[in-house]
Amino acid sequence: MMDSYPSYLAVVLTLLGAVVVCGCMAAGGEDRPADRISGNGTITYVDLEGGFYGIVADDGARYLPTNLPEEYRTDGLRVAFVVDPLNDTATIQQWGTPVEIIEIEKGDTTRRTVAANGTITYVDLEGGFYGIVADDGMQYLPANLPEEYRTDGLRVAFSADPADDGAGIQMWGTPVEIRSIERIDGVLLVSGNATVTYIDLEGGFYGLVTDDGRHYLPLGLDETWRVDGTNVTFVAGVLEDTATIQQWGVPVEVIAIDTAGNATYVAETGTVAYIDLEGGFYGIIADDGMHYLPLGLEERYRVDGMRLTFAGEVSRDVMTVQQWGTPVEIIAVPWACARCGESVVGIANPAAVWCKEQGYAYEIRQNPDGSEYGVCIFENGTEVDAWDYYRQTH
Repeated sequence: MMDSYPSYLAVVLTLLGAVVVCGCMAAGGEDRPADRISGNGTITYVDLEGGFYGIVADDGARYLPTNLPEEYRTDGLRVAFVVDPLNDTATIQQWGTPVEIIEIEKGDTTRRTVAANGTITYVDLEGGFYGIVADDGMQYLPANLPEEYRTDGLRVAFSADPADDGAGIQMWGTPVEIRSIERIDGVLLVSGNATVTYIDLEGGFYGLVTDDGRHYLPLGLDETWRVDGTNVTFVAGVLEDTATIQQWGVPVEVIAIDTAGNATYVAETGTVAYIDLEGGFYGIIADDGMHYLPLGLEERYRVDGMRLTFAGEVSRDVMTVQQWGTPVEIIAVPWACARCGESVVGIANPAAVWCKEQGYAYEIRQNPDGSEYGVCIFENGTEVDAWDYYRQTH
């Protein structure tokens, strides 16, 4: 019974060869990590079609490996595995998903690496901590999140391994150890309230200790603010890949600073959206969902769908006719990208989304005064104002 496995492999390889010859296999043949599957399971001998070996994963999924090594062809053997699905492969067994083994070892020893995009999230439990909510909804609790990434709402791409000791007082998310992490777009800004603190190391210097305990090393801090114990509010840009002799805190360049209580600064990455209300205006929808009404936004940034990172000061006691979002005076826009938001253009604009959902094209048009508006383009070429169409059909 066990000797029938080579004949099964020959059949599968023959079928694979036929697929390649007929040109039915996907071009390129490169790895597709996004489809890669990893986990723990049990090698199982299946007494069908002459007999063959498969893998039954712990979650119940069945996998039919085309290249299972001889030493793993043992019924009941526990394994940890990494495989790539062979989506275009036909087999006579009609059992399980055909896969190619990338890694396999005996036992449950392989740590499953998570690789995903997500959002840094401040969780106000057990004294407060930072987690990552992946785009698929999974929650991860990193034990070693770098301090410069402890910013609520920051979009990141990361890879992580499950922590060896998964116990924690937070009881939130899956404990992990970060292997790599980087922001998805924009530049890294920080803002908040802090206390100027004299640090008696390396000849002495001044740092910023935020109210939530983060340490920042402001390079070139103006002499006016070098007073130990001063309470300030600030917004600054993180200086990545910058080495300092102080080896204390995250190096930053201050964009704006004031006495605590005199100002409220915000630092966000988001999407510019044209809002067709009150004559039309441009707003910014931050990645964390906050709406900002930028006062005095430069013309070059008034592009629907543009992605940007900005530092701003909340305008207190300012009344606007728009009644949309938090009014802010833009202080700096250190990063902007007109094409980076193409995949999300209109997401902040319900009229654009509705137009596209009905199967029509959506485009921006410009008025003689330079202002812009969106149109839906029907199949016969007729153009209608997108917001008019939205109101008529709701």
